[in-house]
Amino acid sequence: MSERQLKITINGTGFAGDYTARVYGMIPHKNGVSISLAGVTSGGLGNAQRFAAKHAIPQAFATHAEMLDAIHPDIDNIACANYAHGQYTVEAAEAGVGVIVLEKPPVIWPGYAAGREANAETRKRETMEYLAAVLDAVRAKGAKLLYAEDFVYFDGVRGLTQLLAEAMKTGKGKVLYQRGVCAHQGSHAPAYDTPSKSGGGSLFNKACHPLGPILYLKQVEGILRDGKPIRPARVSAVALQILKHQSAASGEHFRVMQNVDDFGRITVVFDDHTVAEVLGYDLSISGIRNELSIMTDFAQYDIRVNPSNENELFLPNASAAGNIVFREKLPTPQGTSFPRPNQFHSHGYVNEMNDAVDCALEADRYPQSGAMMAWDTMAVLMAGYESSEKDAAFVDVTEYTRGRGFTERELPCPAKFGDVFQRT
Repeated sequence: MSERQLKITINGTGFAGDYTARVYGMIPHKNGVSISLAGVTSGGLGNAQRFAAKHAIPQAFATHAEMLDAIHPDIDNIACANYAHGQYTVEAAEAGVGVIVLEKPPVIWPGYAAGREANAETRKRETMEYLAAVLDAVRAKGAKLLYAEDFVYFDGVRGLTQLLAEAMKTGKGKVLYQRGVCAHQGSHAPAYDTPSKSGGGSLFNKACHPLGPILYLKQVEGILRDGKPIRPARVSAVALQILKHQSAASGEHFRVMQNVDDFGRITVVFDDHTVAEVLGYDLSISGIRNELSIMTDFAQYDIRVNPSNENELFLPNASAAGNIVFREKLPTPQGTSFPRPNQFHSHGYVNEMNDAVDCALEADRYPQSGAMMAWDTMAVLMAGYESSEKDAAFVDVTEYTRGRGFTERELPCPAKFGDVFQRT
C-alpha cells in the first residue's frame, strides 16, 4: 500500500503558529498516512525563514498566495494576526485548499482597515456581512472550514457529548445552565492592544474560548434529540477596562491594556430558554484559567483544565526549574503550583488538528467546530459589544442565527467526535 502524504501549510509565526507546528507532530498515528509541514509564511520573510528552520519546514514564503500556489496544501492553517483572517481564508478557498483551519476570531470589523469609527451596532452589522462573504467563498469552493476553537476539543467536552447521547436514551439530556472562564495576565500577541489588529480585548479574545464549547453542547443536544441545533437568541454583556484606571503599582504583574477591554462578561439565552454565562479577563495573576461547569437535567459536569489539582508541585526556589513552563502564563514556578503536563493535549489542540486531518482524509467528514460555530460565535461577540454600549441591555441575535442556514454536512456530527469513556 502506497503512503498518502498530507501537505500542511502555516500562515503565521507567533504563538498560534508555533503550537500549530508542534501539534501536527502529536497527531495520533494513522496507517498509510504521513503528515508533512510543507511551507510557512509570515508578515515578514525573515520571520518565516527563522520559523522554518526551527520547525524543520522545507520552504518559507514571502506571501500566503505564493505559498498556496507552490505547495497546493491539503490543510492550510490561518494562524496570523486577526485582521488578516478573512482575506487569507478566501485566498485559501479560491486556491482549492480542502481544509482551512481558521484561528480565533474568524474576522474583525472591516471598518478598522479604512480608519473609520462607528458604534457597536454598526460594527456588528458590517462584521457579520463581511463574515457572510468569507463563508460564502468557502462554501462556493467546496472547502471545509475548521474554526479553531480548542475549547470545543477538550476531552471533557467530548466526554459530556458522549454522556448526553446516553442520557437521551432515558428521556434526559437537557443542558440547562453553563458557566465558563478563560483568563490570562494578558495576551501573547503583540498586536492585542491595537483594536485594528486584534478586533477587541478580553470579551472578543478570551470569552470566545469558553463560549465555543457552550455553543457546541447546545448544538449537539439539539442535533441528538431533534436533528436540529439549538442556537443563541439573546445576549447581554459588559466589556470593561479595569487596570488602565488603576495605579501603576496595581499593574505590576499584568500586561496593562490601554485600548481594549481587560474584562468581559457575556450572558447568552438560547432558543430553548436555557442560559449560559461566560467570563474572559486579563486579570489572572496565577497563570491561565480554563474552566467549564455544565448543569444538566441528569448531572453536573465540571471541567477544570487549568488549573487542575491532578499534579501539585512545591518549589522553594524557582531557579531549580530552569526555563520549564509548568502552566501557561504562570509568572513563577516558585512556591506551590499545579503543573499541567502535555498542555497541548489537555488544551484540545491535538484533538483539534486531528479533526482537521480526518476531514482531509475523509470526503464525507466535516469539522466538529465548523462554519456555524464561527458564525454564531461572531454574532454573540459582536452583539456583546453592542450590549455593553447599551448598559448590558439584551441584544437579539436571531436575525443572524435564523437568517443564515447551514447544510446538514456543515453541522457537527457528535457520533464522529469519538468516545473518551470506556464501556463495560
